[in-house]
Amino acid sequence: MRDKYQVLLTKKAQKDFQKLDPSLQKPILKTILDLCNNQKPQQFTALKGKNIAQFRVRVGDYRVLYDIYDEDKTILIFRIGHRKDIYR
Repeated sequence: MRDKYQVLLTKKAQKDFQKLDPSLQKPILKTILDLCNNQKPQQFTALKGKNIAQFRVRVGDYRVLYDIYDEDKTILIFRIGHRKDIYR
C-alpha cells in the first residue's frame, strides 16, 4: 500500500480554486484529495516542458498542475484552471 502524501497549494493555486464556480470546485477538490493516496491517477500526464509543473491531472475541461516530492511525501499544486488558459 502506498503512503499518504500531504497536498499543498501555492497562493496562485488557492486563488485559482477560489475563482472557480462552486459546481466545479467539488470535483476538483475530490481529485486533489485523491492525490493523497494515488499520486499518479489514471487521468494524469507527465508534462514534457516542465516549465510550470511535472504533472497534470484532468478534471473535465480543467487541469490541476502539480509536482511530486517523494522524499517529503508532499504534492505541491501550482495551478488550477481551464485547459485553454492553464499553460499560458
